[in-house]
Amino acid sequence: MNAEKPTISTFERIKLLLVFLFYALFAWHQWWSGVSPRLIRGSPERDAIHHAHLNNGALLFVLFIILALIWLLRPGSTLIARFRHAFSNAGTTGVSLFFMGTFGAMLFGLAQAWAAGGETALFGLYNLPHFLDWSWGTSGYLHSSFSNISSALFAGVIFVYLYTKLRPHVHPALAVVILLGVHVLVNLPKPPSLHPIALIGTYVMVPTYYLVGLALYNFANTKRWIYWPVYLLFTLFFLYLPYLAFKVLPPWHAPAATEIVQVESSTKLSPLRSKGEIFADADALSGAKETASWCGQCHNLTATGAHLLGPNLVGVFNKQAGTVDGYGRNSSAMLAAGSQGTYWTRENLANFLTDGQSFIPENLMNQQTDLSDPARLKQVIDYLEYLSSK
Repeated sequence: MNAEKPTISTFERIKLLLVFLFYALFAWHQWWSGVSPRLIRGSPERDAIHHAHLNNGALLFVLFIILALIWLLRPGSTLIARFRHAFSNAGTTGVSLFFMGTFGAMLFGLAQAWAAGGETALFGLYNLPHFLDWSWGTSGYLHSSFSNISSALFAGVIFVYLYTKLRPHVHPALAVVILLGVHVLVNLPKPPSLHPIALIGTYVMVPTYYLVGLALYNFANTKRWIYWPVYLLFTLFFLYLPYLAFKVLPPWHAPAATEIVQVESSTKLSPLRSKGEIFADADALSGAKETASWCGQCHNLTATGAHLLGPNLVGVFNKQAGTVDGYGRNSSAMLAAGSQGTYWTRENLANFLTDGQSFIPENLMNQQTDLSDPARLKQVIDYLEYLSSK
């Protein structure tokens, strides 16, 4: 006698479709995170991807709210029983924390977009109303932290799922090797993404997420107390990851406002050249702009642009260190250097851009590209002068 197949209600079918759509859109977000930093800030390609990212994030947020309502309002077990089931073992806890982390990432991402005047349109038709008023810096830091939390959980959950499907056919160790090998092949380095932070994230941190997820799956289901301290340590790590990677202070560690003291430069400042004197032809300007493109990952390079992780670089040439108007994230080391008479002369810029920690110890800038080549260094400094020139 054939066993009857279990029936699936229309309600469950709709929920399954929404969950699948949510995971598919989240995976697309992961792709965006890998591609966008390789593109020059302000380029049409990056602007197009960023616009799609904002719209996709808004859609994910709405989907999350719908899924949460379905989870809360569905008939059957009590709310307490559902919470117990959501954290009943390492697997369900990982999935539950993934959704919680993703909610935080989307919430702070929306706040960051609104702080910068960005639109968050659903399917390009309806903009979500601005219901948060956090600063760009605070929401951006927390968006990065919670995005890393949800990304790590996503990676661990998917790895464990694939491992369970592969395990019946091969030895456990071989299953792990195969999956890690696929990860490496998919993420073979492609210039210009060969940056130390990207390399560490791709080839060290993500495999670590895989193995931690697998360890929890294999050992913590019977010893549930294990995964709580592990999840807590990972959460604390990710809350400080933007600081570890980019030296961006968390909002809860933001320094108190410091009075800026204007002093005279200890060296004679050379007058700025005209834009035509700095770059005699369009090719020279284009080459310098491309060399300086990495600066645009953390700094704005347009006169009307807001400050990003670092201060806007327009007008920085020959300016006193730590005195950019409207920028409040200077380190005490940078403020001290400025108060002692450090100005961004050509010589000081050269020293700072080649070995910033020796020039101003304990400053917060994380060097994003190698400028040990004198020709490349000259291009960047010329471009900074060009941005400041009338």
